[in-house]
Amino acid sequence: MRPGLLLLGLALVASAAFAEEPVRVVLPNGMRLIAKPDPGTEIVALDLLLDVSAADEPDDKVGIRLLTQRLLLRGTRNESGDSMAQRLVAAGASADVSVGLDYVELYVLAPADAFTLALAALADVVRAPAFLPEEVDRQKEGAAELAQQSLTDPFQAAYLALRQGLYPGDPYSRPTLGTPSSLRSISREDVIAFHGKHYRPGRTVLAVCGGLGAARAIRAARAAFGDWPAGTVPERHPGPASAPSPDILVRELPTRQAHLLLGSPAPAAGQPGYCALQVLDALLSGGASARLPKLLRERLGLAYDVSSFYPTLAGPSHFGLYVVTDPYQVEAARAAVVGLLKALAREPVSSPDLERAKRYLLGSNALAHQRMKDQAYSFAWYEILALGWDFDRRYADGIRAVTADQVQEAAQALLGGLLIALAMPME
Repeated sequence: MRPGLLLLGLALVASAAFAEEPVRVVLPNGMRLIAKPDPGTEIVALDLLLDVSAADEPDDKVGIRLLTQRLLLRGTRNESGDSMAQRLVAAGASADVSVGLDYVELYVLAPADAFTLALAALADVVRAPAFLPEEVDRQKEGAAELAQQSLTDPFQAAYLALRQGLYPGDPYSRPTLGTPSSLRSISREDVIAFHGKHYRPGRTVLAVCGGLGAARAIRAARAAFGDWPAGTVPERHPGPASAPSPDILVRELPTRQAHLLLGSPAPAAGQPGYCALQVLDALLSGGASARLPKLLRERLGLAYDVSSFYPTLAGPSHFGLYVVTDPYQVEAARAAVVGLLKALAREPVSSPDLERAKRYLLGSNALAHQRMKDQAYSFAWYEILALGWDFDRRYADGIRAVTADQVQEAAQALLGGLLIALAMPME
């Protein structure tokens, strides 16, 4: 082992030795708190996820989650957005928001000695946003620009087409960030009503990871959020009801390459077959020995870029295979990808290949959780999914238990439901 890797290994072992078990508390208003102390760091990450999904957006207000999230950081009833941002920066802290198909997120990263400031800011922006009229107008334009960029990005355009085919008529088929026209139609009153209805403690998980004790973190979070009125928590969207479309979905864009996506329905996180598909994903595009780049890029010269992906969703998920190629090589690239899947479906992978894929997955998962921010997000996200904060541990056990026969069955299942989406250069 090289000296650098040895030092990294010793550092990770030392960090694990000092780390403590997470503590989970549910407040009377339904809000869930998870605190994971790590005395080995001087950083604290506060990640607040709300179970506010694409299904909660009205049909004519797609993108309202993005707009609401952007506005949270632009002032509260107690402080202007600029003032709060300056105080956070002065303390060495930062805050940001994000939007996924199944959640909205707000997080703050700060030195441990700025935890009180970070928590107070987080509680204020979530509970008491001002939604100033001038900020609503300004953020609508900013959100519309982001939405337009997403709609014209070749991968995002092909991916949206794929979701529209996999989930016809379902909220999963909508643009995650909305459209410029839908965003510009949203009024300040719409945002206030949306926030009041959906931003409730019963839909909220706060995970705190880093250099402070669990008792202090829970006590402070309870004080900041304990009197937040519970309100009514709507039931989670049951998931797509329609069958996938068999069509090839094409989007024409001003791009030089063709962006090809092949996708198939797949289990949600934690469901039967989930771990086997994770291993198949690693076999196809994980690490130096991954089969997709070796075949399409190195051997056949058909791809500028190639990968596979398997998103973790609250509802039924999907498995995707992505190829960037020349427009005249689309059919050859498609045939090569399908041929690779057929080979994996015909016979089980070898033991060395199976173990290599498992090691890649487990190593990548461990490295992805070294940062406090990633740990906090993971705890909160798995809690939103009702899998529990310890799902990572069970995930590792599930990956180790995957057999070659299960990977073969996973490949067979993918071949039974492949849908093609394509972003092509405009004529």
